[in-house]
Amino acid sequence: MIQNTFKIKPLPHHLEQINEPLLGYWANDVWDVQECPFLDKHYDWNRKLIFDKVHNLRLKNELKYYFYKGLQETRISIIYAFMHYSPCLKVFTEFISRYYADLDSIIDIPKEKFLIEYRTFLVEKGKSVEIVHRKKSSPWMSPTVQPSLYIRLFLQVYDFYYYFYDEREETDKDCWDVRNLKINYNNTISRYSLDFSKIPQPYRQLFKKYIKTCLVVQQSISFSTAICYLNRLLFFFTFLKEKYPEWKELNQLSRMDIEEYIEYLRHSTIKKGKYLINPDHNYVNRFLIDLKTFISYIQKFEWEEAPIKSVISLLSIEDIPKKKRAKADEIKYIPDEVWEQLVCHINQLSSDHIPIILLMEATGFRISDVLSLIIDCLVKQEDGWWIIGDQRKVSYKNHKVPISEEIANVVLVQQEITKKRSSLDTNPKKYLFPVLKGKRMGNPISQDSIKLNLNKLANRCNIKDKDGEIYWFKNHAFRHRYGVNLINNGMNILHVQKLMAHASPEMTLVYAQIHDQTLRDEWEKARDNGAVRLDTRGEVIVADLAQQAKENGVELEWIRHNMDSIRLDHGFCVKSPKLHCDFLEQTLEPPCIKNNCRSFHVDKTFLDYYQEQISKMEADIEVYKKSGRLRSIELIEPKLKRYKELANGLLHTGGIFGLDKTRREYVGDEREKVMQNV
Repeated sequence: MIQNTFKIKPLPHHLEQINEPLLGYWANDVWDVQECPFLDKHYDWNRKLIFDKVHNLRLKNELKYYFYKGLQETRISIIYAFMHYSPCLKVFTEFISRYYADLDSIIDIPKEKFLIEYRTFLVEKGKSVEIVHRKKSSPWMSPTVQPSLYIRLFLQVYDFYYYFYDEREETDKDCWDVRNLKINYNNTISRYSLDFSKIPQPYRQLFKKYIKTCLVVQQSISFSTAICYLNRLLFFFTFLKEKYPEWKELNQLSRMDIEEYIEYLRHSTIKKGKYLINPDHNYVNRFLIDLKTFISYIQKFEWEEAPIKSVISLLSIEDIPKKKRAKADEIKYIPDEVWEQLVCHINQLSSDHIPIILLMEATGFRISDVLSLIIDCLVKQEDGWWIIGDQRKVSYKNHKVPISEEIANVVLVQQEITKKRSSLDTNPKKYLFPVLKGKRMGNPISQDSIKLNLNKLANRCNIKDKDGEIYWFKNHAFRHRYGVNLINNGMNILHVQKLMAHASPEMTLVYAQIHDQTLRDEWEKARDNGAVRLDTRGEVIVADLAQQAKENGVELEWIRHNMDSIRLDHGFCVKSPKLHCDFLEQTLEPPCIKNNCRSFHVDKTFLDYYQEQISKMEADIEVYKKSGRLRSIELIEPKLKRYKELANGLLHTGGIFGLDKTRREYVGDEREKVMQNV
């Protein structure tokens, strides 16, 4: 809700703009839904919007124009206007005609005074003032108390006309709409406003000047960063107002004030999502860094409101706790077991959301970058399909990543759907995933809607994590999954950094740490479940990886961290690198199997290999039988027998080690292409 302190008056040209479209149907005092010019389909119900209780023509026309404009711009749907707002309008017009019949404009009503009186009127009428809002589709969300629709109608009409009549520069207002600032902003988020009304006077103008300079003039910060500055520095200005209510500027700010503020900050509560929390080291770090940046800036440019003492003497580096970097086990990425559950139920999501989720998983793009893709983002080259899009966070234009044929087909279908449904009016920037009506028309789908619907699906379909808890989806977890998968599939860290457009290798190295943890977990599986080897007589026995490593004088950690280097086509070699392999030069058939090598280890990831080899050998034997090549059969049968023993051993031990090929992002030729092109 806008907190308005500046008096706004409608001008003659505003009245002309309101009255001009109110002709024909729109001039009537009763609007029948069945006759509405914007009606796009037949409804079985019959509802009306009735304005005849308001006898003041200017107030009546304001109400009509509000609904006309909302319906025209599809900000208000036909159903919402005629079904939900109709009874609210009836009560609202009755109240205005009784208590505020002689006003020139709705914004002449003192908002707070009106709300007090209107709430009393609603209670007398037996109407709701507040509602407890519970989303049946989102049971994990706490119920919220919201103004009733009766109250919201007034607030929406009031705010609409306050903006409509206010012709000041956007940055002169106490609430800025980023869409009016003529700057580049992330339009995949639903928030458009910067509301400075909570910044206490006299610091409000100073802070607005600071944000205007950084955001609008220099454009050195993003809109999202400006929101963070606003939320964090609000604590500082509130603290100063409480301590020094008579201050008009920051000139007298002292070191003692900063020390008291740090103490104040540490004992405050901060809103994080739907919870109130005590700030940890990372929160305090960001709050103090933003404060130091602000003071440094206004001192650098010698603003008269700046503190006299230098920022160095006010806020030292020792005051700012070191930010704790995220550890590998703290990075939230979507594990395979959750991804597989999501794939099983993905068709229950909106058809508009499915391709977005598949692209997040397949490209590693941030959610905002996926939603900002344009229709012509798909490129076919000699080496395959590529997606091209901007990486907004790091200001990287036309970043491209390879995708599979299946994902390319998803994009091709989406391109045709978007071209068919949209027009230059509804999708002027040619987004691949545009909103074609309503308040967000012309913008991409909101990233909040993706997260919300994923978590609705998780609750509805019982998608659980490894601990048996309902999984909580975050959009960025798909990007982390992409990075982890690349590392797990053996891609070089520098190539991953380039493919994911990381500004520094720091995040990429965290993925490598996750990879190490993955190896450790999976080798534990191989040790405990599903592995076999050969004894000295050639018998297939269940393998104990730890014992086998001990027998061969090789550290288990060395095995875990060097898995790729010891993996052969037909199994693992766990021989110590200090020892010579007696069978290294033998190439006619796997010498590890032929010689019953005690350092040879097989787990279920090799089952496909053995089954494929068995099928080939059995096919060869059939050919040899027909051609009478008995000697060839004699040579191949011992090998076939041994391979069957290994395959049967794996089948009966159970368990799977590592990732099977169908769950890898890049395999075979695709992986080679990625390695060659990043």
